[in-house]
Amino acid sequence: MTNDHSRAANSSLADFRLIVPPHTPFRPDGSLHLDVVERQAELFVEDGIDGVFVAGTTGEGQSLSSEESYRLAQRWRDLANGTQLDVIVQVGHNSLPEAQARAAHAQQIGADAVAASSPCYFKPASVDELIDFLAPVAAAAGDLPFYFYDIPPFTTVQLPMVELLARGKERIPNLVGLKYSNSDLMQMQQCIQWNEGEFEVLYGSDQTLLAGAVFGVGGAIGTTYNFAAPLYRRMLAALDAGDLPTARALQARSVAMIALMADAGGIAGFKAVMEWFGVDCGPVRAPLANLSSRRKQQLRADLEAIGFFEWSRQPAAAEVASAS
Repeated sequence: MTNDHSRAANSSLADFRLIVPPHTPFRPDGSLHLDVVERQAELFVEDGIDGVFVAGTTGEGQSLSSEESYRLAQRWRDLANGTQLDVIVQVGHNSLPEAQARAAHAQQIGADAVAASSPCYFKPASVDELIDFLAPVAAAAGDLPFYFYDIPPFTTVQLPMVELLARGKERIPNLVGLKYSNSDLMQMQQCIQWNEGEFEVLYGSDQTLLAGAVFGVGGAIGTTYNFAAPLYRRMLAALDAGDLPTARALQARSVAMIALMADAGGIAGFKAVMEWFGVDCGPVRAPLANLSSRRKQQLRADLEAIGFFEWSRQPAAAEVASAS
């Protein structure tokens, strides 16, 4: 990857990385619509996004077949060439051989890094058992940087991440950090500080990004960066300038928009917003449910009522006094 993975807790916010987990675009019949990826990539480059996290939760990665995941990763690798976008491929799976195959494919196509979540059907009961699963997955990726994707709300695997970092490096030499989608902020600080900031912690909670930035995460991966990255850049700039009231106000706007989209169906609601910004990523895949026309109209009205379409994509250089 183009960035140093080792991030001390006092890293400058000027170096803060925003990484998008892109939606996987589907046609109305449910098949992949890879032509849309080009428009997604254009939008991310325009917004100054630093990388993409392919086939994660937002990308419905666990709902993709092996062939689909390979084609999607290849498409992102092809389009990211010549841009600032790093490509991190999420390869976690309940099947160890499948996760290894996806990791090996990511290396073959020239991805910049891989990440893997925990298996969530038969679950590891200890850090050692988790490492037993992750070590061969990371090895299949060769020398690519490897992140563990910690997302207990989906996997229900809640293990001490500091122990994973402390013991994992012995068996996973390419372990560089975490994609941390975990509400335990005490543990997050421990991970950031471990061994003088040896590991990179990429924060996965858009609605509390301000807290992550204050605590010293080196970057973030979040769904709403798909369409509202400028909002977060303004928030980080305000924090860096010592303007905490503005930073708080901008984070509050993030909370308001996320609450409306989550109430409208989560990923389906986020995909609807992408369509309104000119990037139609199509339906979600079962068992997720799509929005009815009526619910979609209500979501748009609710977002208009909070001024979302006016402030979500103001350029980072815009003054933000109006946020307070």
